[in-house]
Amino acid sequence: MIGLPHKSFTPGESRLKHLLGQLNTDDYWFIHEPHVHTADGQSSKPDFVIVNRRLGVIIVEVKDWNHIERGDQQSITTRRFDGEIKSYPNPVLTVERFAYHLKQRFEERAELWQAYRGRQTLRFPWQVLVVLPYISQSIIEQFEGVGIWPRGVVIGRELLESPFSLDQIIQHLPWRFRLTAPIPNTTLDVIRETLQPSLIVETKEGNPLGTLTAVQDRLISEPLTGFKPRQLPLLSEDFLPEDTTQAAIDQSVRLVRGVAGSGKTLVLVRRVQQLVRQHPKARQLVLTFNVDIATDLRQRIGRFNNVEVMNFHRLCRLVMQPYWADPLRAVDWLRRYTIERLRLIDVSADYAASEFGWRKELGLYDSNVYLHADRRGRGKRLDRHQREEIDLLFSAYLQAQSALRAKGVVWFDWDDVPFLTLEALENHPLQHHYDALFVDEAQDFAPSWIQVCRKLVKTDGDLFLCDDPSQSIFCSYTWSQKGLNIVGHSRLLRVPFRSTKAINRAAHSLIEADETLRSQDDRPRPDLEAEGLQDGPLPLLLTTPLEASEAAWIHEHIQKLLAEGIAPQQIAILCHNRWHLKNWDSLSKRGVYVQHFDRMKGLEFHAVVIPHLHTAFITPLDQDNVAMVRRKLFTAMTRARYSLALSCTGTLPSPLIPLIDYVQQQTITPHVGD
Repeated sequence: MIGLPHKSFTPGESRLKHLLGQLNTDDYWFIHEPHVHTADGQSSKPDFVIVNRRLGVIIVEVKDWNHIERGDQQSITTRRFDGEIKSYPNPVLTVERFAYHLKQRFEERAELWQAYRGRQTLRFPWQVLVVLPYISQSIIEQFEGVGIWPRGVVIGRELLESPFSLDQIIQHLPWRFRLTAPIPNTTLDVIRETLQPSLIVETKEGNPLGTLTAVQDRLISEPLTGFKPRQLPLLSEDFLPEDTTQAAIDQSVRLVRGVAGSGKTLVLVRRVQQLVRQHPKARQLVLTFNVDIATDLRQRIGRFNNVEVMNFHRLCRLVMQPYWADPLRAVDWLRRYTIERLRLIDVSADYAASEFGWRKELGLYDSNVYLHADRRGRGKRLDRHQREEIDLLFSAYLQAQSALRAKGVVWFDWDDVPFLTLEALENHPLQHHYDALFVDEAQDFAPSWIQVCRKLVKTDGDLFLCDDPSQSIFCSYTWSQKGLNIVGHSRLLRVPFRSTKAINRAAHSLIEADETLRSQDDRPRPDLEAEGLQDGPLPLLLTTPLEASEAAWIHEHIQKLLAEGIAPQQIAILCHNRWHLKNWDSLSKRGVYVQHFDRMKGLEFHAVVIPHLHTAFITPLDQDNVAMVRRKLFTAMTRARYSLALSCTGTLPSPLIPLIDYVQQQTITPHVGD
């Protein structure tokens, strides 16, 4: 049970608290005046929220009225001891509003959902209760008799004589449905954390409980290195640059490695908030890959003077000012000058540009070194002739950059930006400025990006990194290539809470079917049988011979979701190619999130649709390319909390056959003449 002695209680609240404290602690716990904030900016503070693990959640309003003069469904008029007459809103309406706000908060947590008659509902019922400790039950019955108060939800002084009578009242409330089994501990933990996120709940042995597992709780609560004696070096000597001083390796590192939806970002957010409370003067920086994730993190963390949240390239822009200019795009140069040569070797401009970036990142400027370099993890195998052609194009591109630089115009591209930022930091006030630096989706941070992070954080500061190798979309560098020794500094999160069991099983079937992805040594294995994972419908897989039929089905599917009350912002269409986005402009204008795979990282939605799977793979199939597409598709699938639909025109590509056992297949055969 949770008591908060620092809060003041009215006499009636004290009486109720005394009775609650005597109830069976195996079944009951309660919170006094939790502050409930909703996504649309509303807030409320019910007097109590009680949880009975065998019944559900009770939202309570207590009124210390001594005498009721009259009332109706909108207001109640009371007379005080001193004779003053005063009207108040009907407390049943008040507590129902509080309950609605709390229900909204609960519904933001996918872990609290279950499937019921084809729709998502909360796993437990909720009920309101109004307590009038100084009003006779006979008066209350009069209000019930004329329909001002519903029966059984308002109680007076006679029913507050003992813990037993209070328990009986709660047992006989008009619950919306009855639980067939007690609420699991994992669900209770999410309810606790939703009601009061900063709450530390302890067992009888003094061990922390809450939404967070013991590992997550320790990660959040670890002391900030800069405010305590220095810890072990961050880097092993094997990966230190020659000019690195001992002071530069005293940074502390923590890598949180988890499967998709396991709470990595939740841990990051909670740790930032914890450090704000513990060290309000500590300077913190949170970095992530793209703007959308940065916006989401900023909203989750809240506004604090000493916490900055931004995407990586915005940080680079701040450091490089006033010399910043919009960088060149290597892909534009390739499309303008080399498109025919690329077509002859069957390499796209996008892929050649990524190869240029990979070479710059690893310093592969020497042709002979590049031609013999290990390219595993690059997503496409290149034969000797293809490598030689790309090497010639790379040399020509570097010469074009040098010519632009000699003219005094913008010459650098996005792959050069991290290195230029490192140079600019040598004489910049942000060098070693932050006490703690957090990186979300760190698997997509290239080695130079990590070196920028090291340059920003104090020499005795903290680096806190969250990653999932299975979701790496942009590059597959090892942590040794990034210059970090994570041995002994990493923690694993294996339970994928975000998505339903059905979605998780379908998504992970692609990983397990792929030898390249399955054999990754650093991949955390998911626990798909953990208590608390929600049930849900099987993902849908649509196949149809016509693209028009696929598009019509998706529009109809999303219309059904909207009709069920799902907000358009909670529905996403995720496409593997940018040029598919225009197909869904009409839905985007209605508020549906429409984006390509490269912009979906770190986000989550109630429902996700992934169309156009028939064009996802390059033919003939290449093992590295198949692994890359499967990995991106896995990430897209695990953005869905409850509803997932996939579609393709024609035959399902063979690399996706493993999905068949984990989806509900639907085939549309158009009528002749359609």
